[in-house]
Amino acid sequence: MVQLLIECRYYALFWSSFMSFASLSFIFVFLPAALILYYLAPRGNWRNLVLVLLSLAFFAWADLAHLPFLVLFVLFNYGFGLLIGRFLNSERVAFRKAILWAGVGGNLLFLVVFKYLGFLGEILDSLSGGRLAIESQALLLGVSYLTFSSLSYLIDLHKKVRPVEKNFLNVAAYLVMFPKLIQGPIALYKEMEPQLGQTRFDSEDLAWGIRRFIIGLGKKVLLADTLAVAANKVFSVNFAKIGADAAWVGLIAYSLVILFDFSGYTDMALGVGRMFGFRLPENFNYPYISRSITDFWRRWHMSLTNWFRTYVFIPLEFKRRRAKFLRQQSNILLVFLLTGLWHGASWNFVIWGAYFGLILAIEASGLSRALKKLPVILQHVYTLIIVVFGWVFFRISNPNQLPRFLGALFGANGLTGTQTLRSLNILFYIPVLLIGAVLTTPLLARFETLNFINSKVWRVVLDILLLALLVLSLAFILSNGFKAFMYARF
Repeated sequence: MVQLLIECRYYALFWSSFMSFASLSFIFVFLPAALILYYLAPRGNWRNLVLVLLSLAFFAWADLAHLPFLVLFVLFNYGFGLLIGRFLNSERVAFRKAILWAGVGGNLLFLVVFKYLGFLGEILDSLSGGRLAIESQALLLGVSYLTFSSLSYLIDLHKKVRPVEKNFLNVAAYLVMFPKLIQGPIALYKEMEPQLGQTRFDSEDLAWGIRRFIIGLGKKVLLADTLAVAANKVFSVNFAKIGADAAWVGLIAYSLVILFDFSGYTDMALGVGRMFGFRLPENFNYPYISRSITDFWRRWHMSLTNWFRTYVFIPLEFKRRRAKFLRQQSNILLVFLLTGLWHGASWNFVIWGAYFGLILAIEASGLSRALKKLPVILQHVYTLIIVVFGWVFFRISNPNQLPRFLGALFGANGLTGTQTLRSLNILFYIPVLLIGAVLTTPLLARFETLNFINSKVWRVVLDILLLALLVLSLAFILSNGFKAFMYARF
């Protein structure tokens, strides 16, 4: 009986998190089967059809209730793409723009219904004294990434960046491609369109993809999930009972968790994409070694920054080109308010976006030039303090709790409170935290570039180490269970 219960436990673990890259069922069942089916299909429409069906199955396992909405979403954008194409060369400029804005409005309505309806309801309730009763909808997985991909598609067609796509399977493959479906990276249509239906099997791409996938899995399972335990212990207690030591350890741990969780997913997405022959955009470039907040946002969530720069900031700069007073600064602030809101439907994300927007606006006003005159170490310290401090607003969803935690950070409860590092049982995580801090730098990447490493023997050694990393990661998944990716809810 006990053995049966153990088998049932592992069977449930095996299948319950099927849609996640960091699950046994994905690694050993879905991914191998998907690769075989994909490459057995002829190139072109057949291969795109297989990719779309695989992606719908991937989505349905995790969120079957929303599958019809996903299909309607694809049909809506395909239809509006054709409509834009039909009137693309029309002399009726206002009508062409009206079609584009109707498509954009439909996508934004989709985003509002499945992500922001509850938040808007709370705001309206507070303004009306609770007379309105607006119920929030269950969050559709990957809705933010889906919407930004579809907006990229429609806007690129309208601007004639890419030709109008009449092949439904190409549009569907771009929108629902499962390596980037749930959590990005946000690949622009102009980046992906030339690759659709043109992929071919390449053993080097497959090997590169496997290596990158294993690295991402290790980041997620061994570093992010481990440090998340320490961070959650700190952020789950009464902030009046923790001292500056526990507050800073918890905050630094969380700063590493959010990096390794999200960049780990991106590594896995890029790896899976490359296995299928797609080159998805990079999303992280060692953001914690940045020398300014401007530099940080060129390195952190690069695909999101690129999207906002391409479709919001640059058009705003052009539209307001005649404005002289604080034009760039106000545009930056608006973009980062939207960036914060993109991350989540709550006030703490708005505060977080405004926080970075204000700092970036100040840097654009001349602080960046002043920073460059400082020693490099001071530039790094300045950036790290601001970034880590900013994660407080990201992590604590209740604004009323912010003053208490900030007070703990700056010693309001003393160096050590009644809830200490020892009583919270997080001293064990300090070595992991130090290892994580080292891995935020490009030291290992630079080590690989040394001449004596560029040998076939060393490549074999590195692959053996990666195999050991895979085995260790799988052992952690079996022993600790599956933990969802943080950014999946955004």
